[in-house]
Amino acid sequence: MNCELLATCSALGYLEGDKYHKEPDCLESVKDLIRYLRHEDETRDVRQQLGAGQILQNDLLPIITQHGQDKPLFDACIRLMVNLTQPALLCFGKIPSDATFRHHFLQVVTYLQGYKEAFANEKVFTVLSETLYNLLQLDWEQRQEEDNLLIERILLLIRNVLHVPADPTEEKNVDDDASVHDKLLWAIHMSGMDDLLKFLASAQSEQQWSMHVLEIISLMFRDQTPELLVSAGQSRSTQEKQKDTQELEVLRQKELAEKRSRTLQRGTR
Repeated sequence: MNCELLATCSALGYLEGDKYHKEPDCLESVKDLIRYLRHEDETRDVRQQLGAGQILQNDLLPIITQHGQDKPLFDACIRLMVNLTQPALLCFGKIPSDATFRHHFLQVVTYLQGYKEAFANEKVFTVLSETLYNLLQLDWEQRQEEDNLLIERILLLIRNVLHVPADPTEEKNVDDDASVHDKLLWAIHMSGMDDLLKFLASAQSEQQWSMHVLEIISLMFRDQTPELLVSAGQSRSTQEKQKDTQELEVLRQKELAEKRSRTLQRGTR
């Protein structure tokens, strides 16, 4: 990380145990990072350096979960995270054919996968869903331009995170283990964000967000075939049935053994 970028990141604050202490220049530092990203080179050097420094995991997420009452800072962090999480294809325009640029492209994808794992956190989505809920409680005439921008950015952030491709070599899941995508969907469900998305999809007054919601729902079910969705849970229920059958057989054999034992005892007498 170059010195200027490192100094800016250091001015955000620091994590001490579970407590995040923000510096006085935290908001200005977030705005500076947004400016740096606007002027990054074609290798996407700035987002690669921020990804390597795990700024999103160690600074931005703790800031929004612990300092959400600081609205200007919260808004700036959401804006920065929308930029950081945008798909690699959008950053590079296409999958590079040049070996050097292909390396940079894959590096950005790797950092995005790290972000997706960090977002699979109920606490993060609880903050996002509460913020979105409060914004949607406002009537149209009460909403300011910045309120609408924040609604859109939260939806874009969810879209970006869901868009990140899976990394099967890293996850190495066995059958029925939850993938990072599954954990992300669970965090969305537990935070109540899925109910807000359903409201946005069906409310006549919120039609302007319908394309964002449609994209989010589409990405939630990515890589899932209709057959797989229909059969979801059936393999586990079959295993449970087999387990129940085995347990019953063990009990039956135990009962037969006890019965034979009682018969032998009677014969001895």
